[in-house]
Amino acid sequence: MTDMKHRILLADDDAMLLELAADVLSAEGTYEIIKASDGQDAWEKAQAWKPDLVITDLMMPRMHGYELCEKLKGPGGIKGVRIIVASSKPFATDKAQAEASGADAYIVKPYSPSNLLDKARELLSRDRPAAPHRPLPAPVMPEVPRQIPVADASAAPGRVPVYVRFWGTRGSCPVSGPKTIRYGGNTACTEVRIGNLLLILDCGTGLRDLGAAMLTEFQNRPIEAHIFVGHTHWDHIQGFPFFTPLYNPRNTFSLYSVHGAHGSLESVFSGSMASDYFPIPLASLAGKVRFIEMSGPVTLGPAKVSFCHLNHPGICIGFRIEALGRSVCYISDHETFGKLNGDNDMSRRQDAGINAFVQGSDLLIREAQYTETQYAARKSWGHSTFDDAVRCAAQAGVKKLAVFHHDPEHTDDMMDIHMAYCRALAQQLGGKVECLAAIDGLKIDL
Repeated sequence: MTDMKHRILLADDDAMLLELAADVLSAEGTYEIIKASDGQDAWEKAQAWKPDLVITDLMMPRMHGYELCEKLKGPGGIKGVRIIVASSKPFATDKAQAEASGADAYIVKPYSPSNLLDKARELLSRDRPAAPHRPLPAPVMPEVPRQIPVADASAAPGRVPVYVRFWGTRGSCPVSGPKTIRYGGNTACTEVRIGNLLLILDCGTGLRDLGAAMLTEFQNRPIEAHIFVGHTHWDHIQGFPFFTPLYNPRNTFSLYSVHGAHGSLESVFSGSMASDYFPIPLASLAGKVRFIEMSGPVTLGPAKVSFCHLNHPGICIGFRIEALGRSVCYISDHETFGKLNGDNDMSRRQDAGINAFVQGSDLLIREAQYTETQYAARKSWGHSTFDDAVRCAAQAGVKKLAVFHHDPEHTDDMMDIHMAYCRALAQQLGGKVECLAAIDGLKIDL
């Protein structure tokens, strides 16, 4: 007979939910609880403390829940550990990816205390014998933003020019034909220039046109650019192999995102260029390409780029770029939590978190793929409505809203109607937000 308690590690960046789960499990009197504020914190504590059960969120900074599951169950992980993923993402894709990464159970927030306890009891009943007590590991210090050297980003003396240019604004798949000429048919790709610093958001089919423009601009000069990928669904990466500057050995590209659900960021791009899909493998690109998995903000010369997790099937992040007193936010492929999961305290806090991330930005590039009527038939597809985008911009006090990720079914004439609706709604909400459509080729100076 042993009085040793099973050890449970809780990982969640939502402090309120973290405390709630700890209270529920502690009330049993048979568990020893330790808490972690994000995935990296959880991984470091797990290695030192060897928990019997880990209960983790998915959308966490520094290390998301999928990668944490992989590390816990993989080589060098915690032998015999059980994992419960507790996430507000009800998408079947996320459940399948979490299980493939090593999760033993998946519950959707907000969960009932009895549901959490039942899952914990069930998994621990099959657990290895409780090990001797181990002291709690020391707290993990916050991560310092990563500093990456870049070429001089300054321009001529005076105010450094900062602008955004859209090269692809369509969502889901590219479109062509006379009905989509004015708004454009390329999928997601946005250029951000800060003096001489070149940032690119997403690698949809618009990246091909951007590449052609860069060859004309740079001529024989080498190109250095930093590419930030929100997620790796086809419409956000399908332009990558057709980006001509990649094939010049004088050019250098750094590609940033978070770790993939089932492997490294580099392996995702390598797989997309496998011989079944494309004749030239990633390894044969002449240009210098490095893959950087973000765990926190990145500093590039005068620019700081931070990210937040979005509500879309699989791993998806949005970006905030701050430089020289100006800011651009990019929120693509996101379904508001309140619409998907209902109006409750947790959904309200999560939606408020997105608003806080984009708060006060000079330009918010925000996905708005559906009307309210269309959304009713496409709930849980991971996308927003025009109302969602305009209300987010108004609540967050942004200066300009660029409606983005247009549905492939929305013709130019339909988009005219949708944008008139967005501008009218912005006026109803106070009229402080300038509302415009992201259009292939449009340039916005900041």
